[in-house]
Amino acid sequence: MKFPKISLTTFLSILFFFGPGSTQVAIGQNPGEKELEYKVVINHEEQYALWLTDKKSPPGWKNTGISGNQKKCQAYIEEVWTDMRPLSIRKMELSANAGYQVVINHEEQYSIWPVELDLPRGWKAVGNKGTLDKCRAYIEEVWTDMRPLSLRKMMAGKK
Repeated sequence: MKFPKISLTTFLSILFFFGPGSTQVAIGQNPGEKELEYKVVINHEEQYALWLTDKKSPPGWKNTGISGNQKKCQAYIEEVWTDMRPLSIRKMELSANAGYQVVINHEEQYSIWPVELDLPRGWKAVGNKGTLDKCRAYIEEVWTDMRPLSLRKMMAGKK
């Protein structure tokens, strides 16, 4: 959605007209629209995702007890999920020089996988290979919405 450029004076006039309780209008949300509440879910591989709090967690995922708006939940995930490799790979204790690649699944969820191992079913390489830090940096750059694709599609259909 593209918004027209307006001057600060016009913006403040709009803000004044609607009042401080209606600032959602000024930032492009529908007036009175409630902000969605998410929960942070985790799977058996200790990988994280966001899910709507009013929806049952998808199969194989359980609630972590963390909930809030999308920004709060994503901040929590970024704070605690610093490795991004599945638990089974972390347990292998690979050398610091091991090569890794970025992989993605059908839900557009990213992970990091050792280059020397076959990819698990349902995952495909995205082309980025290198150190663990390089792969992590790539994921942090491109994975800006941690909601699974099915949830994003479901929510897009509601609008």
